[in-house]
Amino acid sequence: MANGHLATGEKDGRAVVVLRRLDEARARGLSHTQREVLGQLEHAAMPFLERTSTGAAGLVVSSSGRRRFGFILTASELVLIDDGDTCATALGRAVEDRARVEGPAGALCALLRELLRDHPARLSRMREDFERLEEQVLEGHERPDRRTMMADSRRMLGLDTFYQGMSDLAGELAEDDTGLVAPADQARLRSLARLLGRLAARLESLQDYSLQVHGLYQESIDLRQNGVMQWLTVVTTIVMPLTLITGWYGMNFPHMALFDAPWGYAAVIVACVTIAAVEIAFFSRRGWLSFGERRRRDGRRKD
Repeated sequence: MANGHLATGEKDGRAVVVLRRLDEARARGLSHTQREVLGQLEHAAMPFLERTSTGAAGLVVSSSGRRRFGFILTASELVLIDDGDTCATALGRAVEDRARVEGPAGALCALLRELLRDHPARLSRMREDFERLEEQVLEGHERPDRRTMMADSRRMLGLDTFYQGMSDLAGELAEDDTGLVAPADQARLRSLARLLGRLAARLESLQDYSLQVHGLYQESIDLRQNGVMQWLTVVTTIVMPLTLITGWYGMNFPHMALFDAPWGYAAVIVACVTIAAVEIAFFSRRGWLSFGERRRRDGRRKD
């Protein structure tokens, strides 16, 4: 830290952040609480913080659950335990942005804020995905992009857990009254908590919208199924009297009407065609034969 900003180790200033790997941290001796916290590093599902006798210890888990790192916070130092490059990358961006800090807790706040840098854009992309799916459903596409919708739904579940854990973590440090967090850093942590609150509210709105899109998609499936059943009903209704006639005249009784008449076969054909034509005209007048086209016309008229 130099002149109230995060800086690299080559610059003059006070060292407040130390990066270590998990095996290195365990080799340096940890308190019981710190060991318990770091013991959950491989399996933790959400960010959390635990108070220790000298400060605090906690874990940060990404929204996807694939990246994790731990931290041990004291009044003089922030130790980051990361076997990957998540912390190094985020701290590098914080140094480039000249993030203002007053102590180790401020450095942690800057690190957490960097982890949230792309989240507004990420939420915007997910909303665009749902809007695109909604357009596909309204346009009558039989196979909208369901894979993208389900992937976004899984991401939202992960983000919900992530924002909840991060909000608790930031709120706990922002309300510290033990001297662990400097006043200026407390203000920065409260600002981070408000940012997380805005992101969580936006996520909640997006989740509601996704439920509406899911409902619209399910409704389109129901409409298509109803359309298929309607067509089957119409076809069955048209064929039923014709089946009755052919079944009736398929009986081998002597003295049946029209059997000996030279025009009997033609009369039955005319009767069948007339019945089918009357039924088709009746169904067409009711709109039962053009329901799909009518829905499309109604949709275009509303647009």
